Amino acid sequence: MPDVIRVAVPSTGAGGIDAPRSAHFGRAESFTIVDIADGSIVGDSSFVNPPHSQGGCGLTVAGLADQGVSVAIVVGMGGGPLSAMNRLGIAAYRDDQSETPRAAVEAYLSGGLTPFDGSHICAGH
Repeated sequence: MPDVIRVAVPSTGAGGIDAPRSAHFGRAESFTIVDIADGSIVGDSSFVNPPHSQGGCGLTVAGLADQGVSVAIVVGMGGGPLSAMNRLGIAAYRDDQSETPRAAVEAYLSGGLTPFDGSHICAGH
């Protein structure tokens, strides 16, 4: 079986490949996890985001790492989760245009996303 890349996209509701995306990383209701092999989407699943009050974004990042995620596509997030992702080897990309996880992953696959860096960090909500 080819190597699989697991990509997480913050989502609303229960998530899913065609669910609406969430612009709030730490407070997203769920994450859609999309599996990519040989440059194509081969599956998807959902990860329910733990309540933000139970550990903030650090718990979210740890949960994504436990799910085998190696790429996250986000609109915005704070410096804490970005640092945690860097430590755990999760590459973050910014996409504020795509409306669904499917569209975000397709933008990633086409090379149309930029790495998430310090200029994109949210100051808080």
